[in-house]
Parts: sequence; C-alpha cells; structure tokens
Amino acid sequence: AAGLRWNIKLQGGKHDIKVIAKKGKVQVTDSLSFLYQTQSWSKPAQLQLQKVADDKGIVSIEARLLDEKGVPCLDAADWMQFGLTGDGELLDNLGTSTGARKVQAYNGRAIIKVNTNGGKSVATVNVDGLPTAFLELNPVL
Repeated sequence: AAGLRWNIKLQGGKHDIKVIAKKGKVQVTDSLSFLYQTQSWSKPAQLQLQKVADDKGIVSIEARLLDEKGVPCLDAADWMQFGLTGDGELLDNLGTSTGARKVQAYNGRAIIKVNTNGGKSVATVNVDGLPTAFLELNPVL
C-alpha cells in the first residue's frame, strides 16, 4: 500500500505487530511476528536444528547456519542434507523447497517436514565442513 508507513524505530530482536481495522460493524484483525537482526555475522561455523511446528504428528524442523558467536548467517546459501533415523519418515522427494532431502539454504536456513508416525526419531542435518546437528523427536504424550 503506497500510503501505509511504519513510524517505529526497530531494534534487534523479536517483534509482534497486531493491526485492527474497523468499518462500520465489521472488524478485521491481523498479526505479524518477525525477528529483526542488527548484528553482523561472519562465515558459518555451526548448525542448529529445531522444531518450529507440529501439526498432528507432522513436524516441521528448521536448520540454521550460525557463525562462531551463534549469530545467524543470513547470506549463507550452503547445501544442506537432511536425514532421519527411527520410527518417522522425512517428507522428501516432493520437488519443493521444504520437501527435499538436499536443499540449498536461503537466508541461512532450510526447512523440512517429518511424519513422526507417533514414534521416536532423530533428525540430522549436514553441511560440508561443519559438525552435523541432531534433533530428537519424541511423541507428544
């Protein structure tokens, strides 16, 4: 929207914005959460693997490339190789950026989904030259 402007000073960290619009008796709300990074980073030195969503046993995991100080490397585009051992299965070979076992990072990260099949698994991500990252996926009881 050409006339929409944000008159706020952003600082590094997580931000949550909520908008409420009213017209007559109709009210619409929307919200947005984002992480604003102000720190400089160096070359990737480590991998981080974390669960970012769980929808009835379909788990989304995100791999992030970090420098030696733990700062996300937002320009990293390394190739990442996901793996899984245990009861679950990677939802791969789908031809999408979140449905492939081997993908190139975008903004220093990549995502894949896992069907846990109600069991226990260990997800891995590997990038040449960096230590492999592991994430244990346990069923929700």
